[in-house]
Amino acid sequence: MSSPRRKLPSMTALPVFEAAARSLSFTKAANELCVTQAAVSRQIASLESSLGVKLFERSHRKITLTPAGQQLQNATTIALDIIENSSRKIQSSYYRKTAVTIAADASMAYRWLLPNFEKFHRQHPDIPVNISTCEHEDDCLKPDVDIALLYGNGHWPGFHAKRIINEVVFPVCHPDYLKHHPIASLADLVEHELLDLVGERWDWIGWQQWLLAMDIPIKKPLKTTVFNSFPLLTEAALQGSGIGLGWDKLVDDLLADGKLVRPFTAALATDRGYYILRHANERMSERATVFYDWIEDMLS
Repeated sequence: MSSPRRKLPSMTALPVFEAAARSLSFTKAANELCVTQAAVSRQIASLESSLGVKLFERSHRKITLTPAGQQLQNATTIALDIIENSSRKIQSSYYRKTAVTIAADASMAYRWLLPNFEKFHRQHPDIPVNISTCEHEDDCLKPDVDIALLYGNGHWPGFHAKRIINEVVFPVCHPDYLKHHPIASLADLVEHELLDLVGERWDWIGWQQWLLAMDIPIKKPLKTTVFNSFPLLTEAALQGSGIGLGWDKLVDDLLADGKLVRPFTAALATDRGYYILRHANERMSERATVFYDWIEDMLS
């Protein structure tokens, strides 16, 4: 047996009443709802007629709520708040289900993805994107992640991985550092303040490995300031704190703007790099495919 039809006041009039009761002004309610004051007055009058009571006491300069109006305001405010909160939850749930989820380590997220993301947004404003940084690689490979951007050798079981950035590493510093601390040759690097990256990933290139690969002897301990985050190391280089190792693509914007310079053209290339990953046995959504193709085009 179906439930009897609810006996409710006009659903059009209730939001109008709530706005007028909250502001105690038909004019303010009209401005808030983008209607005329006359329209607000008609809706209130219709509501009062259907309920058989006065909701407002009207005087020449102001309106006040009657006891019945106060009672209805309390109920209407609670009801509209519940509807508003439920609507937001529904919209948020829909957004999460339709958004493309991108996961990347901090270096890739801060030094390439974020500086370039506005380009994607301008081209595809209707595609919602969730971007998350992962302290641990496993977090980037969770089932709800559509696309991951990770550094490594290309071997991630259960994922299709395509290299998008070759690892090419070279010294970088602020122009003022180079001005005040001239470097005549690569061998002189061992005498300078070096900004070193340790701990973010065990297989990232550090200064000792880079110098040895360049056949530069290290006869005494290097003067290093150690960072566990490439974005922090980059910021230190921008402040003129020393010479860091920059990664191709990750510092391209800073070099192009002249905020960092390469004191030498020497660079170390390895067989590692950054990869774009997707689940091997799952078909990507149309929106995720658009984002995947955009990254490939940007880094091709």
